[in-house]
Amino acid sequence: MTLLETRNLSGGYRALTIFSDVNLTIEPNTITGILGPNGAGKTTLLKTLAGLLKAQSGTIRLDGNDVMPLSAHDRARHGIALVPEGRQIFQGLTVKENLGIPRSASRFSAVEFDRRFEEILTIFPRLRERLGQLGGGLSGGEQQMLAIGRALLLDPKVLMLDEPTQGLAPIMVSQVLSSLEALRGRFSMLIVEQNRDFLDRLSNSKFVFRGGKLEQTT
Repeated sequence: MTLLETRNLSGGYRALTIFSDVNLTIEPNTITGILGPNGAGKTTLLKTLAGLLKAQSGTIRLDGNDVMPLSAHDRARHGIALVPEGRQIFQGLTVKENLGIPRSASRFSAVEFDRRFEEILTIFPRLRERLGQLGGGLSGGEQQMLAIGRALLLDPKVLMLDEPTQGLAPIMVSQVLSSLEALRGRFSMLIVEQNRDFLDRLSNSKFVFRGGKLEQTT
């Protein structure tokens, strides 16, 4: 069964259309990549799927169910998690406090959340070393790991990542790549990137935005 599907989806900002008639199908436990230059509509698409922007037209279905009426908070509870461009972690909170933010929105029991919390620290051992450190004191790569770990605690069915390698040193890009490869097969990922090599390593299928249209590529 298809996990996430859009049909004739158009979106943008009020009267300004950024992308139009996007038909995208994501199967369970796959990794889909989207390429394109800045301003092509990649971030706008992810925000629309996450419910941060209202779609102008079309449909979005998760597990066959229409999620268009749902708020961003409810879409996250149903399994659509977004790691936004720029990470958007709380710089004045510690790593531990940042990771605890999803607890109220999580579908997990308190015991299961704590177990998953420990699992995140196993996936990202660098975060364990910095649990008491403020988010603003982390490197860019560490902040990206923290943002991904925070999203994973929402128990996503599809994890959407917006430019996860942006501004990272090559060694940190490799570490983020290794972490995502280790998560392969546990849920689906939709990754927006300008780094084609990164997507070539990860994705089962790739698309490119051209003129506000989404086209499949090789």
